Amino acid sequence: MCEQNKQFRGSLGYSLYLVLAFAMPAHSQGNLFVSSFGGNQVLRYDATTGAFIDTLITNTGGQLVEPHGLFDRGTDLLVASAVTDEVLRYNRVTGELLGTFIGPASGIDYPVYMAIGPDDLLYVSSQQSDEVIRFNRESGALVDIFVTTGSGGLDGPSGFAFGPDGRLYVAGRYSGTVTAYNGTTGVYEETIADPNDGLGVGNTFGLQFGDNDDLYFASNGQTFRYDIDEDTFITLPTSGIGLEPGPTGGMFLATADNLRLIDTGDNSVGPPFLGAGGVINTLNFFHFSFLDGPSADFDDDGDVDTVDLTTWEAAYGNTSLGDADNDGDTDGVDLLAWQRQYGAGLADSAVVVNAVPEPSPANIVLMALLIFSAHKKRRPDSPE
Repeated sequence: MCEQNKQFRGSLGYSLYLVLAFAMPAHSQGNLFVSSFGGNQVLRYDATTGAFIDTLITNTGGQLVEPHGLFDRGTDLLVASAVTDEVLRYNRVTGELLGTFIGPASGIDYPVYMAIGPDDLLYVSSQQSDEVIRFNRESGALVDIFVTTGSGGLDGPSGFAFGPDGRLYVAGRYSGTVTAYNGTTGVYEETIADPNDGLGVGNTFGLQFGDNDDLYFASNGQTFRYDIDEDTFITLPTSGIGLEPGPTGGMFLATADNLRLIDTGDNSVGPPFLGAGGVINTLNFFHFSFLDGPSADFDDDGDVDTVDLTTWEAAYGNTSLGDADNDGDTDGVDLLAWQRQYGAGLADSAVVVNAVPEPSPANIVLMALLIFSAHKKRRPDSPE
């Protein structure tokens, strides 16, 4: 079912984002934000150990109803409030409600998942209107409807992700499908999986790419692993909802009100990751954040974007312009800081400069090679 043309169409920044997301050292600092769907709350855990920190958002004002996707912008934490058709802004440290970032007037209807795309725009799946909508990631202003209503039979878009082939893959909750769309135009291209493949109508939720470039999606009491090159998939007997890549590799799955790590090498599933403390009433979506570290806003414009990556590339090994940790060298550690913060806006008060553990020499070499060759990179089976 896959197209023959497998050309890598992502930008330089996106290419590195895909690869380096799984090259972080084991002791990275960060937060793990977890939505409690039935409790109308957001809980915070240590991203490395899974230890409970606090219930960050208690929803005393009652505006947050059935929280789903989350995204830490550094300046604030965005939370999808599905029932109220809003994306709300919260203080990422205190949990104070700061206001509405995206409201019902934008056209979103039951927002579920959010992510920054390779074009630096904020993508939101609008489950009841059967659309994926793009917004300005800084202002929340509507840009356009990227995947139009019901395109390719899409019913109830839930999780989504851009793949290493540049396409956007979307899980359809009610259609029981995984569909692929052109990553630039949003035009439907093909259906990857449907109920004939074992997906469940009404319960197809999370979807993410792993560090092995395979696509993972949860449906019908199973987790599917799909090879986009070979157009084949296997099933793992593990039920779940949301999926997110682990900060040091693997794929985390929300299941039984906890998270478990799927080993993307041997498909084994680890024990519950979240520690005791806090009350979760249906864990659906979650978000790993590594913004509390060296600032990667190298041009000091308030955003961490591909311009900062270009700044780092020009400074690598030569100047201290891209020196996030202020150690006198522009190196792989600074690139890791960029990767963790890509897509976020950084307020001065949001960034605490701390030393970041050094990656292995092999990882530093890999990073350097990627920087200078990613713009030429093609998938192995791509025609020239």
